[in-house]
Amino acid sequence: MKTVITGGAGFIGRNLINFLQTSDSRLLVLDNFSSSNKSALQKIANVEVITMDLTDPKVSTSKVFRGFDRIIHLAANVDNRFSWEDPHLSLKSNIDATLNVGLAARNFDIPKIIYASTGTIYGDNSKPPFAENSESSEQSTLYGATKYAAEGILSVFATHYGIKTNVFRFVGVLGPYSTHGHLHDFVKKLKSDPRKLEVLGNGYQKKAYIHVEDLINGILTIDTPEIFDVFNLGRPDYSTVRDSVRWLLEVWGITPEVIYQATDRGWVGDNPFLQLDVKKALSTGWTPAHTIEEAVKTTVMWLLESS
Repeated sequence: MKTVITGGAGFIGRNLINFLQTSDSRLLVLDNFSSSNKSALQKIANVEVITMDLTDPKVSTSKVFRGFDRIIHLAANVDNRFSWEDPHLSLKSNIDATLNVGLAARNFDIPKIIYASTGTIYGDNSKPPFAENSESSEQSTLYGATKYAAEGILSVFATHYGIKTNVFRFVGVLGPYSTHGHLHDFVKKLKSDPRKLEVLGNGYQKKAYIHVEDLINGILTIDTPEIFDVFNLGRPDYSTVRDSVRWLLEVWGITPEVIYQATDRGWVGDNPFLQLDVKKALSTGWTPAHTIEEAVKTTVMWLLESS
Protein backbone atom coordinates (compact mmCIF):
# COMPACT_ATOMS: atom_id res chain seq x y z
CA MET A 1 0.00 0.00 0.00
CA LYS A 2 1.21 3.51 -0.85
CA THR A 3 -0.28 6.15 1.44
CA VAL A 4 -0.31 9.95 1.61
CA ILE A 5 -0.95 11.26 5.12
CA THR A 6 -1.93 14.92 5.32
CA GLY A 7 -1.29 16.51 8.69
CA GLY A 8 0.97 13.58 9.49
CA ALA A 9 3.03 15.55 11.99
CA GLY A 10 0.05 15.97 14.31
CA PHE A 11 -1.09 13.83 17.21
CA ILE A 12 -3.02 11.18 15.26
CA GLY A 13 -0.59 11.36 12.35
CA ARG A 14 2.44 10.54 14.49
CA ASN A 15 0.73 7.44 15.86
CA LEU A 16 -0.50 6.44 12.41
CA ILE A 17 3.00 6.71 10.95
CA ASN A 18 4.40 4.49 13.69
CA PHE A 19 1.74 1.91 12.82
CA LEU A 20 2.18 2.02 9.03
CA GLN A 21 5.92 2.46 8.57
CA THR A 22 6.60 -1.28 8.59
CA SER A 23 3.60 -2.33 6.49
CA ASP A 24 3.20 0.29 3.76
CA SER A 25 5.66 0.21 0.88
CA ARG A 26 5.60 4.00 0.66
CA LEU A 27 4.57 6.71 3.12
CA LEU A 28 4.40 10.40 2.24
CA VAL A 29 3.64 12.98 4.93
CA LEU A 30 2.35 16.42 3.93
CA ASP A 31 2.18 19.09 6.63
CA ASN A 32 2.66 22.84 6.96
CA PHE A 33 4.28 22.33 10.38
CA SER A 34 2.46 25.32 11.83
CA SER A 35 2.00 23.50 15.13
CA SER A 36 4.43 20.58 14.91
CA ASN A 37 8.08 19.68 14.51
CA LYS A 38 9.41 18.48 11.16
CA SER A 39 12.70 17.18 12.54
CA ALA A 40 10.94 14.54 14.66
CA LEU A 41 9.42 12.97 11.53
CA GLN A 42 12.68 13.01 9.60
CA LYS A 43 14.12 10.54 12.10
CA ILE A 44 11.50 7.91 11.19
CA ALA A 45 12.62 5.33 8.64
CA ASN A 46 10.78 4.81 5.33
CA VAL A 47 8.84 8.08 5.58
CA GLU A 48 9.10 10.92 3.07
CA VAL A 49 8.23 14.33 4.51
CA ILE A 50 7.28 17.40 2.47
CA THR A 51 6.35 20.82 3.82
CA MET A 52 3.15 21.84 2.04
CA ASP A 53 0.34 24.33 2.58
CA LEU A 54 -2.72 22.35 1.53
CA THR A 55 -4.81 25.51 1.25
CA ASP A 56 -2.82 26.57 -1.83
CA PRO A 57 -4.77 25.73 -5.03
CA LYS A 58 -1.51 24.58 -6.64
CA VAL A 59 -1.62 21.55 -4.34
CA SER A 60 -4.26 19.95 -6.55
CA THR A 61 -1.80 19.64 -9.45
CA SER A 62 1.31 18.80 -7.43
CA LYS A 63 3.03 15.71 -8.80
CA VAL A 64 3.90 14.54 -5.29
CA PHE A 65 0.50 12.80 -5.31
CA ARG A 66 1.33 10.63 -8.30
CA GLY A 67 1.35 6.87 -7.79
CA PHE A 68 -0.44 6.58 -4.43
CA ASP A 69 -3.23 4.20 -3.45
CA ARG A 70 -4.96 6.32 -0.83
CA ILE A 71 -4.96 9.61 1.04
CA ILE A 72 -5.58 9.67 4.77
CA HIS A 73 -6.67 13.25 5.27
CA LEU A 74 -5.94 14.31 8.85
CA ALA A 75 -4.84 17.90 8.22
CA ALA A 76 -7.14 20.47 9.84
CA ASN A 77 -7.32 23.41 12.18
CA VAL A 78 -8.57 21.51 15.22
CA ASP A 79 -8.77 24.43 17.64
CA ASN A 80 -12.48 24.10 18.34
CA ARG A 81 -12.63 26.38 21.37
CA PHE A 82 -10.75 29.31 19.81
CA SER A 83 -11.80 28.96 16.17
CA TRP A 84 -13.54 32.34 16.22
CA GLU A 85 -10.24 34.10 16.93
CA ASP A 86 -9.23 33.44 13.32
CA PRO A 87 -12.34 32.22 11.52
CA HIS A 88 -10.78 32.39 8.07
CA LEU A 89 -8.07 29.99 9.19
CA SER A 90 -10.71 27.40 10.05
CA LEU A 91 -12.37 27.81 6.66
CA LYS A 92 -9.12 27.60 4.73
CA SER A 93 -7.62 24.75 6.74
CA ASN A 94 -10.74 22.60 6.89
CA ILE A 95 -12.59 23.43 3.67
CA ASP A 96 -10.12 24.78 1.08
CA ALA A 97 -7.52 22.16 2.01
CA THR A 98 -10.08 19.37 1.72
CA LEU A 99 -11.18 20.61 -1.70
CA ASN A 100 -7.56 20.58 -2.87
CA VAL A 101 -7.03 17.07 -1.51
CA GLY A 102 -10.11 15.89 -3.41
CA LEU A 103 -8.90 17.55 -6.60
CA ALA A 104 -5.47 15.97 -6.21
CA ALA A 105 -7.09 12.54 -5.81
CA ARG A 106 -9.09 13.14 -8.98
CA ASN A 107 -6.16 14.54 -10.97
CA PHE A 108 -3.79 11.71 -10.06
CA ASP A 109 -6.27 8.82 -10.00
CA ILE A 110 -5.97 8.06 -6.30
CA PRO A 111 -8.87 5.68 -5.67
CA LYS A 112 -9.49 6.17 -1.95
CA ILE A 113 -9.73 8.93 0.66
CA ILE A 114 -10.04 8.35 4.40
CA TYR A 115 -11.22 11.52 6.11
CA ALA A 116 -10.87 12.37 9.80
CA SER A 117 -14.02 14.25 10.78
CA THR A 118 -15.46 14.91 14.24
CA GLY A 119 -18.41 14.18 16.48
CA THR A 120 -18.60 17.94 16.99
CA ILE A 121 -20.69 18.11 13.79
CA TYR A 122 -23.69 16.85 15.80
CA GLY A 123 -23.82 20.07 17.82
CA ASP A 124 -25.68 19.84 21.11
CA ASN A 125 -29.29 20.15 20.02
CA SER A 126 -30.35 16.51 20.12
CA LYS A 127 -30.19 13.68 22.58
CA PRO A 128 -27.09 11.43 22.53
CA PRO A 129 -25.90 8.97 21.49
CA PHE A 130 -25.75 10.54 18.05
CA ALA A 131 -26.17 8.25 15.04
CA GLU A 132 -24.58 8.83 11.65
CA ASN A 133 -27.94 9.85 10.17
CA SER A 134 -28.73 12.38 12.93
CA GLU A 135 -29.80 15.82 11.75
CA SER A 136 -26.68 18.02 11.63
CA SER A 137 -27.71 21.20 9.84
CA GLU A 138 -27.77 23.27 13.05
CA GLN A 139 -24.14 23.61 14.10
CA SER A 140 -22.89 24.93 17.46
CA THR A 141 -19.22 25.57 16.58
CA LEU A 142 -17.38 27.03 13.62
CA TYR A 143 -15.03 24.05 13.75
CA GLY A 144 -17.90 21.58 13.47
CA ALA A 145 -19.48 23.56 10.65
CA THR A 146 -16.28 23.54 8.58
CA LYS A 147 -15.69 19.82 9.12
CA TYR A 148 -19.29 19.03 8.15
CA ALA A 149 -18.88 21.13 5.01
CA ALA A 150 -15.70 19.23 4.17
CA GLU A 151 -17.60 15.95 4.43
CA GLY A 152 -20.05 17.26 1.85
CA ILE A 153 -17.24 18.29 -0.50
CA LEU A 154 -15.73 14.82 -0.37
CA SER A 155 -19.11 13.20 -1.01
CA VAL A 156 -19.24 15.10 -4.32
CA PHE A 157 -15.88 13.65 -5.36
CA ALA A 158 -17.18 10.19 -4.51
CA THR A 159 -20.34 10.73 -6.56
CA HIS A 160 -18.76 12.44 -9.57
CA TYR A 161 -15.42 10.69 -9.81
CA GLY A 162 -15.88 7.36 -8.04
CA ILE A 163 -13.30 8.09 -5.35
CA LYS A 164 -14.03 5.66 -2.52
CA THR A 165 -14.42 7.83 0.58
CA ASN A 166 -14.77 6.79 4.20
CA VAL A 167 -15.54 9.53 6.72
CA PHE A 168 -14.85 8.89 10.40
CA ARG A 169 -16.46 11.07 13.04
CA PHE A 170 -14.83 10.62 16.41
CA VAL A 171 -14.87 11.98 19.91
CA GLY A 172 -11.92 13.19 21.98
CA VAL A 173 -8.84 11.13 21.16
CA LEU A 174 -6.27 10.21 23.82
CA GLY A 175 -2.82 8.64 23.74
CA PRO A 176 0.88 9.32 23.08
CA TYR A 177 1.90 12.51 21.25
CA SER A 178 -1.21 14.29 22.52
CA THR A 179 -0.94 18.01 21.76
CA HIS A 180 -4.26 19.39 22.96
CA GLY A 181 -7.39 18.53 24.90
CA HIS A 182 -8.48 18.54 28.51
CA LEU A 183 -5.66 16.34 29.86
CA HIS A 184 -3.05 18.42 28.09
CA ASP A 185 -4.57 21.56 29.64
CA PHE A 186 -4.74 20.00 33.12
CA VAL A 187 -1.10 18.89 33.08
CA LYS A 188 0.02 22.29 31.83
CA LYS A 189 -1.91 24.07 34.59
CA LEU A 190 -0.62 21.77 37.32
CA LYS A 191 2.97 22.12 36.18
CA SER A 192 2.51 25.87 36.47
CA ASP A 193 0.89 25.62 39.92
CA PRO A 194 0.65 22.11 41.50
CA ARG A 195 -1.39 23.46 44.40
CA LYS A 196 -4.63 23.97 42.46
CA LEU A 197 -6.43 22.93 39.29
CA GLU A 198 -9.12 25.12 37.76
CA VAL A 199 -11.51 23.15 35.54
CA LEU A 200 -13.72 24.66 32.85
CA GLY A 201 -17.33 23.75 33.60
CA ASN A 202 -18.75 21.83 36.55
CA GLY A 203 -16.88 18.63 35.71
CA TYR A 204 -20.02 16.63 34.99
CA GLN A 205 -19.57 16.97 31.23
CA LYS A 206 -19.88 13.48 29.73
CA LYS A 207 -17.49 12.37 26.99
CA ALA A 208 -16.83 9.02 25.26
CA TYR A 209 -13.07 9.35 24.75
CA ILE A 210 -11.22 6.91 22.50
CA HIS A 211 -7.59 5.76 22.59
CA VAL A 212 -5.64 6.67 19.46
CA GLU A 213 -4.70 3.02 18.84
CA ASP A 214 -8.38 2.07 18.67
CA LEU A 215 -9.04 5.00 16.36
CA ILE A 216 -6.25 4.00 13.98
CA ASN A 217 -7.40 0.40 13.97
CA GLY A 218 -10.86 1.66 13.05
CA ILE A 219 -9.96 3.94 10.17
CA LEU A 220 -7.69 1.31 8.63
CA THR A 221 -10.01 -1.70 8.92
CA ILE A 222 -13.62 -0.49 8.81
CA ASP A 223 -15.07 -0.50 5.32
CA THR A 224 -18.21 -1.22 3.31
CA PRO A 225 -18.94 -1.47 -0.44
CA GLU A 226 -20.50 2.01 -0.42
CA ILE A 227 -18.64 4.59 -2.52
CA PHE A 228 -19.20 7.14 0.29
CA ASP A 229 -19.79 6.06 3.85
CA VAL A 230 -19.73 7.64 7.30
CA PHE A 231 -18.81 5.96 10.58
CA ASN A 232 -18.84 7.12 14.18
CA LEU A 233 -15.82 6.05 16.23
CA GLY A 234 -15.79 6.11 19.99
CA ARG A 235 -16.47 3.93 22.98
CA PRO A 236 -20.05 2.84 23.63
CA ASP A 237 -19.70 4.11 27.21
CA TYR A 238 -18.57 7.47 28.57
CA SER A 239 -16.89 9.15 31.52
CA THR A 240 -17.07 12.58 33.12
CA VAL A 241 -14.45 15.28 33.35
CA ARG A 242 -14.38 14.63 37.09
CA ASP A 243 -13.38 11.04 36.32
CA SER A 244 -10.50 12.35 34.21
CA VAL A 245 -9.36 14.61 37.04
CA ARG A 246 -9.46 11.73 39.52
CA TRP A 247 -7.51 9.37 37.24
CA LEU A 248 -4.95 12.06 36.43
CA LEU A 249 -4.29 12.76 40.11
CA GLU A 250 -4.00 9.03 40.84
CA VAL A 251 -1.29 8.67 38.19
CA TRP A 252 0.54 11.83 39.26
CA GLY A 253 0.21 11.20 42.98
CA ILE A 254 -0.65 14.77 43.90
CA THR A 255 -3.61 16.29 45.76
CA PRO A 256 -4.23 19.85 44.58
CA GLU A 257 -7.36 21.84 45.28
CA VAL A 258 -9.71 21.25 42.35
CA ILE A 259 -11.89 24.23 41.48
CA TYR A 260 -14.94 23.67 39.27
CA GLN A 261 -17.19 26.27 37.68
CA ALA A 262 -20.98 26.40 38.00
CA THR A 263 -21.67 26.04 34.28
CA ASP A 264 -22.55 22.76 32.57
CA ARG A 265 -19.95 23.30 29.83
CA GLY A 266 -16.49 24.80 29.44
CA TRP A 267 -17.34 27.30 26.69
CA VAL A 268 -20.03 28.15 24.16
CA GLY A 269 -20.20 25.18 21.79
CA ASP A 270 -18.76 22.68 24.27
CA ASN A 271 -21.31 19.87 24.19
CA PRO A 272 -21.91 18.78 27.82
CA PHE A 273 -22.79 15.25 26.68
CA LEU A 274 -20.94 13.99 23.61
CA GLN A 275 -21.52 10.32 22.97
CA LEU A 276 -21.73 8.71 19.56
CA ASP A 277 -23.80 5.74 18.48
CA VAL A 278 -21.08 3.32 17.32
CA LYS A 279 -23.24 0.32 16.46
CA LYS A 280 -22.45 0.71 12.76
CA ALA A 281 -18.69 0.55 13.34
CA LEU A 282 -19.05 -2.32 15.80
CA SER A 283 -21.11 -4.28 13.26
CA THR A 284 -18.06 -4.44 10.97
CA GLY A 285 -16.09 -6.36 13.61
CA TRP A 286 -14.15 -3.40 14.96
CA THR A 287 -14.11 -3.01 18.72
CA PRO A 288 -12.14 -0.62 20.96
CA ALA A 289 -9.57 -2.45 23.08
CA HIS A 290 -8.83 0.30 25.61
CA THR A 291 -11.15 1.49 28.37
CA ILE A 292 -11.51 5.23 28.89
CA GLU A 293 -9.67 4.94 32.20
CA GLU A 294 -6.75 3.21 30.47
CA ALA A 295 -6.71 5.86 27.75
CA VAL A 296 -6.70 8.71 30.28
CA LYS A 297 -3.99 7.18 32.45
CA THR A 298 -1.66 6.28 29.55
CA THR A 299 -2.04 9.79 28.15
CA VAL A 300 -1.20 11.37 31.49
CA MET A 301 1.87 9.15 31.89
CA TRP A 302 3.06 10.09 28.41
CA LEU A 303 2.51 13.80 29.08
CA LEU A 304 4.47 13.61 32.31
CA GLU A 305 7.31 11.59 30.82
CA SER A 306 7.66 13.73 27.70
CA SER A 307 7.63 17.15 29.36
